[in-house]
Amino acid sequence: MPDFEGLSLKGKTAIVTGASRGIGAGIALLLGKRGANVVVNYAGAADRAEKVVKAIEEAGSKAVAVQADVSKPTGHQKLVKAALDISATGKIEIIVHNAALGEEANLPDITEEFYDKHLDCNLRGPIFLTQAALPHIPRGGKIVFLSSAAARLGVGGQSVYAATKAANEALVRVWAKELGQSHGITVNAVNPGPVATDQWYASDEQFFKDMQPLIDSTPAAARVAEVDDIAPLVVFLCTDDSRWSTGGVLCANGGLYN
Repeated sequence: MPDFEGLSLKGKTAIVTGASRGIGAGIALLLGKRGANVVVNYAGAADRAEKVVKAIEEAGSKAVAVQADVSKPTGHQKLVKAALDISATGKIEIIVHNAALGEEANLPDITEEFYDKHLDCNLRGPIFLTQAALPHIPRGGKIVFLSSAAARLGVGGQSVYAATKAANEALVRVWAKELGQSHGITVNAVNPGPVATDQWYASDEQFFKDMQPLIDSTPAAARVAEVDDIAPLVVFLCTDDSRWSTGGVLCANGGLYN
């Protein structure tokens, strides 16, 4: 009979990028509820990040809010230091790469600045944060990416964003091999479709009209996802019960694609 001990994260330490709101906040809180100490990374919303920290602490785990630019080496070092400061083991067992830019622009409107800021956040950030943290990740460590249905659906206006998410999935496959037997680390991704976050609700009426056919065609249910649909899948990949899963992309989009 299963005892569910493999789902516990007690005593482990996690870095969650972009964790002050939306999916990132949901992931950070659930990690804390499972017993992990959590670095709640944020870019600008300090009050939101502190609310997440407070909720994690009320659940009985340690947490700290850290403002850091994930595209900069100084940000990477800041996050690693903060994680080691709250770690019970002197290690960083979990990294969740959630922070991302997802602005839209059709091909004729893409500028070099637009391209650079998306690549810096969505690709440079995960690569060099992982590199900075790697000496501190023990065997059994977990790296999880938040990919997106956009990586494969071919949504207009998402040339750069979709390309970065497809690149994230490529990193998952490569790192699973590089960091598997040599380091004992698993690397996976989940790929949400539309999710009802504050950014979703801030969209204009035309956006909702354009998205409705996609929502209506979602196999699991004709609705947009909630954060609570996504966070448990990410957290599962951070647990010991996911030890035989690596190099994969877990469906988190209601079946829009697999």
